[in-house]
Amino acid sequence: MAVIEKIRQRTGLLILIIGFALLSFLVSDAISSNSSLFRSNDNTVGVIDGQSITYQDFSEKSQRIAANLEQQGQPVNEFTQNMIREQVWNDYFQTLVIDDQYEELGLIVTGEEIFATVTNPVDFPQIRDAAAFKNQTTQQFDPALVVSYLKQLDQDPSGDAKRQWVDFEKNNLRPQLIQRKYNTLVSKAVYKTSLEVKTEMESNMVSADAQIVGFNFNSIVDDSVAVDEEEMRAYLNAHKLEYQQKASRRIEYVTFDIIPSLEDSAKALKWVMAKKPALAKSTNDTIFLSNNSDRGFDTTLKSRGSYPEGIENEIFSANEGDVVGPHYDGGTYAIYKVLKFQDDSLPYIKASQILIKPKGGYEKEDSLYALTRANAIANALRNGADFTQMAKDSSQDYRTASKGGDLGWMKQGAGALQEAVERSLYNTPEGAIIVVRGTGGVHILKVTGAKTYRTAMIGEVGRSVTYSSDTENEVYNEVYKFAAASREGDLFSENAEAAGYIKRITDDLKEGETSLPNMENARDIVRWAFKNETELGNVSEVIAIDNKYVVAQLVDIKEEGLAEFQSVRIRLENDTRIAKKAEILKKRIQSALDGNKSIQQVALNLGAIVNDAPNTVFANPNLPFVGNDPALVGAIMGAETNKILGPIETSNGVYVFIVNSRQENEFTGDLMAERQRMIEQSSGEVAGRAFEALKKMADMKDYRYKFF
Repeated sequence: MAVIEKIRQRTGLLILIIGFALLSFLVSDAISSNSSLFRSNDNTVGVIDGQSITYQDFSEKSQRIAANLEQQGQPVNEFTQNMIREQVWNDYFQTLVIDDQYEELGLIVTGEEIFATVTNPVDFPQIRDAAAFKNQTTQQFDPALVVSYLKQLDQDPSGDAKRQWVDFEKNNLRPQLIQRKYNTLVSKAVYKTSLEVKTEMESNMVSADAQIVGFNFNSIVDDSVAVDEEEMRAYLNAHKLEYQQKASRRIEYVTFDIIPSLEDSAKALKWVMAKKPALAKSTNDTIFLSNNSDRGFDTTLKSRGSYPEGIENEIFSANEGDVVGPHYDGGTYAIYKVLKFQDDSLPYIKASQILIKPKGGYEKEDSLYALTRANAIANALRNGADFTQMAKDSSQDYRTASKGGDLGWMKQGAGALQEAVERSLYNTPEGAIIVVRGTGGVHILKVTGAKTYRTAMIGEVGRSVTYSSDTENEVYNEVYKFAAASREGDLFSENAEAAGYIKRITDDLKEGETSLPNMENARDIVRWAFKNETELGNVSEVIAIDNKYVVAQLVDIKEEGLAEFQSVRIRLENDTRIAKKAEILKKRIQSALDGNKSIQQVALNLGAIVNDAPNTVFANPNLPFVGNDPALVGAIMGAETNKILGPIETSNGVYVFIVNSRQENEFTGDLMAERQRMIEQSSGEVAGRAFEALKKMADMKDYRYKFF
């Protein structure tokens, strides 16, 4: 990249510097290694259940998986690499934690279980759907073919078939079977007591009629409740569990896209134009296209609508052997040679439509309304109204309305339109507008491309417009100057604003994240932000990501544990104010309660309203004029009748209430069946909970962000 160009310009001076740099690299590499002479923790990718995972071991496992994928012809890009690393991390957890659980519980998978599974592979599509195991006549899975295959494994002289099967059994079949055993075992531990069943039933079968008096916290204006720092710090100390946080960073950054220049575009166009005479004269198009086209020699005959819109008319108007273009589309200049024309058996047509649906329903009057409106629109179009705008404004075919009603090129009988509508369309000349009634409404159609049977075989030679090293260097120099001038204080923001750069902000960046908005491969930025040596206010060096450069500033650091006062000051101020409001309301309500035996008198003393809450049930946390308030509902459902209770503080406000009556409906269902339903519902969740519990017990420390 641009750095290489600068090295070339200063080769003599940099030879000595490079020598020192290489020495420094070797020293730092030694320090980063697992050598006992240096810091071994620097080479730790993670810790699971007290066992360290080294960078070398983790990388070797990841590289083996990547190599296997490449051998199978699958590309390994940054996204795939991240998936591989996630798989390797999960494999470590499986080996160090889950497998130990299996061993402690004495769980195994026997040969008989393996055989039973492969001969009845209901849940294993790799076996069930394999063509080798399907009866050629019925096309159904045949267990006899599996047995025959297994018997012949030892007869393969290469041993590849047996190795593949053993690998499948070891890494896929056995793990899944033993996991099912574990899940079944854990789920059998689920039990529901009579009290739990009774409580669950009462949540729906018992209801209460209550009356509520109280105030929402918003009834007190915020400005009337002063909060000072001492009070906020006291609140934080009293509510530490509520203010725990994960490690995160706040960064501001500027991105510089490396975009091809006009000169880069001109070079691509020049290259394409230079190929045009040779392509026209070529007598062996197969060889020419194979040598000069990224797409090779495509022998497919394609209809209208298959080629770039800006060049398609020219292609279908040319003669066989003609070369048309150049045409720019999607970042590429291309020329096209017409190799062959051939008529299809069915025609194609291009059209646009406006759909008017019946008003309200499909009664006669509704259909008449749609037809009348469609005819009015059609008349306006025939008198010069713009079809595209009319479709955007009036069409009820929401798939095409935003495109001005464009249906594109359609092949007859392909199902793009109803048969009756399509039949009328194919009998309409180009430019004409027709109105056709269909089962879903009335269609206003305009033929925008005349009916044709012609298809074309095209040879394409193109050159993508990519940025040159000169363009890249120019952008790099701009970025480098900005970064170098923005090292101190507020210079990053000031310089960005002065230059008109867009400064982006990420507030809650976690150490394991791999992307930023509109930037998929942002690991280098995340890694920089979480380095131990990156301090608050630091500005990064120039970071290259895909086709852009990035410069970032670290503007806030949040470490795992109790949040620092300043970082949660706004939240603390709000929470402390609510706590003070609660005390004010409690005193006010308590004063109104003294000596009063009527909820109505309490409300009168408070200047409040008595809110009726009939048919309150535990299963529904919503209350009239209060909103969602599980705490208040719980208090009501557990309260005595005919007794004013409170004040009670909830997340919404402070309230008093009275339960006037309680209705207990008798449960007439099958209690044992209800117990079984509850057990089955919980059993479906318990395996996942056990898995999460094991992860928590393993005290996993993930440091992958430092390396990848």
